[in-house]
Amino acid sequence: MDYSTTVKKSLEENSLLEVLNAFDLEKENILSLKQSNPNIVCSNNSFLFIYLEQSACFLALSLNHLCKTQNLNQYSKSFQCLNINSTPIGQFKKLLINQAGTYILLVYDKSVTCVELPSKWGKYDQFDGGKQNLMCKTIKFAFHKNVGINDAIWHTKKDDDCIVCFTSDQNLKLFKVSVPNSPVKEFHFSNQNFDNLTSNKNHGFTSLDMGDKFEYNDMFAYPIYVLNGDSQIECLIDYESRNFDYIGPLSIRPYLEENEKGSIISFICLSGQPNCLVTLSADGILNHCVLLTNTKDFELTEILNEDDDLNENVILYVYETLNAFESSSEILKLAKDPSNSARYFVCHSNGLHSVYLQWLENLRFLFETENLNEFSETNMSEVNYLISTNPFHKSDSANELIGLTIIYDFGKTSRTLVCLDNQAKVICLNIEIPNQNNNLNIQYGTKESVSEQQDMFSNYIASLLKRETNMPVLMAKLENDLADMELLTSSNNIVNLIRNEYIEKQKKVVLEFQKRCKLLKQQEKIQSDTIKDINTKLDSLKTNKENLSLTYKKILNKQTNLEERLENVFNRIFQKQCFPLNENEAKIFKELKAIRNNLREVDEQVTHQKKLFSQKDQGKSVDQDQCMHYDQEEMAQIKNLLRNESEKIKDLIQKVEIVKSTINK
Repeated sequence: MDYSTTVKKSLEENSLLEVLNAFDLEKENILSLKQSNPNIVCSNNSFLFIYLEQSACFLALSLNHLCKTQNLNQYSKSFQCLNINSTPIGQFKKLLINQAGTYILLVYDKSVTCVELPSKWGKYDQFDGGKQNLMCKTIKFAFHKNVGINDAIWHTKKDDDCIVCFTSDQNLKLFKVSVPNSPVKEFHFSNQNFDNLTSNKNHGFTSLDMGDKFEYNDMFAYPIYVLNGDSQIECLIDYESRNFDYIGPLSIRPYLEENEKGSIISFICLSGQPNCLVTLSADGILNHCVLLTNTKDFELTEILNEDDDLNENVILYVYETLNAFESSSEILKLAKDPSNSARYFVCHSNGLHSVYLQWLENLRFLFETENLNEFSETNMSEVNYLISTNPFHKSDSANELIGLTIIYDFGKTSRTLVCLDNQAKVICLNIEIPNQNNNLNIQYGTKESVSEQQDMFSNYIASLLKRETNMPVLMAKLENDLADMELLTSSNNIVNLIRNEYIEKQKKVVLEFQKRCKLLKQQEKIQSDTIKDINTKLDSLKTNKENLSLTYKKILNKQTNLEERLENVFNRIFQKQCFPLNENEAKIFKELKAIRNNLREVDEQVTHQKKLFSQKDQGKSVDQDQCMHYDQEEMAQIKNLLRNESEKIKDLIQKVEIVKSTINK
């Protein structure tokens, strides 16, 4: 559920002074923060934290309770007071919350303290079930009493709670929250060679930041950046399995005299790959630098650094420079946007600006998809004036921002910028960038369905028509400071500026529509040719189908005939037991039949002769004409005849055996 409207209404219409009275806290805790570091408001998903330095406590606002409770008028009931059992020593610098939302880091110039937040439970998921006053455990990290703290940050490693600290004696120390008494790793910068520095008066480090994990020298590591007193950014590589690797001062390319003249006073590292460092010079110039290395995984050198050979292992390439803040009298402070790694904020005495790096978002998108050759972004970053606390730059302005944070990942609530001023008033702005991924998919041709492409193109056109020149939120009353004519003139100038900008955007949208129509016509032609080809192939397939049908019928008829013949053969073989004979077999059969008849006749004759001999032996008288008498010659002929017939029979039997064996084979 989107609670953006509820959050904005509740925070802006109610005053923190009532909350201070409800918890018996002094009003000066808020009003005196004008001289403090502006990073006093910190958020983690469903909580806002306001640190009160003088009382050493936090006001924790539960967004769940604020948005889901039925009685929205009881504003103070949504707050809890988290007291610290041990007051930090020194002057307050900043506070940071870890990624898991379990610890808050308090950085002072003499100490670093980690506050452990209580467990959350109950109906609205508040600390310790919703008790109004709680005591929090503090963890102090061990430092020498004479050593000051230049800066401290949370380590970017997600699965372990570690902090990185820089001390005034130029030592870098890495602590684990579970072991605060001794550092896990330590590096001393005084052991390095500083002969190349332009000044030997101040080698103290003033700022540090870290990048996300990346692959360096075939190993996964975390880059640590340190700004020293001579406006040079030192680089260390933190390997997980061994000690720090010192890279040295980073060269800035291309070399410009402006970079030499304007000393760097502050910087931040935007999360994501490749690393992007934003440097702020003393004359108000912002440089957006991309980290380039000689490793195989970072193939950006040929794309960004075409005209300059990369002889060093690591350099900073200045992609663009912004001169939007030319007033050197103002103190500028940089703040990251935790909801968008391609955006940051610039806070100053006259208000707040946001800087959105569209080219960096495109570069990272192509870096992840391994299509770096398609990168040709030349547009500058988008700068928006969000809040104006002093529209006419008066020296006696009473309004000033003392804190800012982003509400994100709270249900479906839009990204909301929450700012706190020194009058205990809260300002909420919607800073959602719609359909970032869809714009990248449209621009670089990611394959999606037709409906998704239509929605993405519509969203892309809507983003092009989005107004870039925004009217900042004015925290001063112009009616009291300007005459009527001056106010009218200023209003007309603003209207003309917005009108001209919108006309230019409409021209750009017309060009985008023309490109889109041309692309769709090309796709339509390709699709029509493809459809014609498919229809031709379909006709050919129909013809082949008919031919195959006729062939199938012929084969089916032949198969039926063969089945009938086979059935007849089986009937003759198995039912009638009559074997079909060829010509040779029929000839042999006839010869065997003739032999059988001859043998039958001979057998009858022999039988008859046996009967005669038997009658003669028994003494029976037989007539002379009926009795046959054979002499020796006739008996010899009969024997020869029988012998010949027997030989023929043997030959025929052998032939029959040969024929049978041939048939069996």
